[in-house]
Amino acid sequence: MCGRYNVVPDAQALMDAFDVLINELEDFDGALYNVAPTSTIPVVLDKHSTRTLVGAHWGLVPHWSKDKKTAFRMINARAETIAEKPSFRTPIQKSRCIVPASGWYEWRKEGEIKQPYYFQTGELMGFAGICTWNGQLDLLSCSIITTDANPVAAQIHHRMPVILAPQTYAQWLDRNAGFDAIENYLKPYKGNDLGMSKVSTRVNNARYKERDVVDVIE
Repeated sequence: MCGRYNVVPDAQALMDAFDVLINELEDFDGALYNVAPTSTIPVVLDKHSTRTLVGAHWGLVPHWSKDKKTAFRMINARAETIAEKPSFRTPIQKSRCIVPASGWYEWRKEGEIKQPYYFQTGELMGFAGICTWNGQLDLLSCSIITTDANPVAAQIHHRMPVILAPQTYAQWLDRNAGFDAIENYLKPYKGNDLGMSKVSTRVNNARYKERDVVDVIE
């Protein structure tokens, strides 16, 4: 799964990286070092045929839901079944998004310690996501799509977020491109630049947001 990540660049840097034309997060200054589920996170989507940076609730809340209780259970959507699940099958066809990320965290039990590890490529990444609008709650919400872990990530966890290649962004966001057109993107990351490091257990506390959560430890 992907249950904690970070995004460090500010709004302008995200706009530049993802060719965004409209910014609806003008006050966003980045430096989100420990993003937890149910947070409002920056996402890129096609809004009125224009690539737009917006805020979305992390944890999908389907359009029929009357509250946010389901959100924590739907922070991730499995690539293998996303086209079948009732909550996900319409968004994967019609309302895909990109979740900018600097890296993500996973944990492994080591003795008595729940030890966090940080994964990153050294560049800003675009996680594959889906989003939906709930008119009853006046809420845009999203899920991050996960797939089988590649050999690096598999050392710690069997799942990882789907990382989109930049050349796929346009089609991924294209509302006219159906699932058949983008299904092949939902694969484990093949790049050889994914790095893994052991980091401070401070990140275990979802309320702790300081930069030192990514400090490497031996």
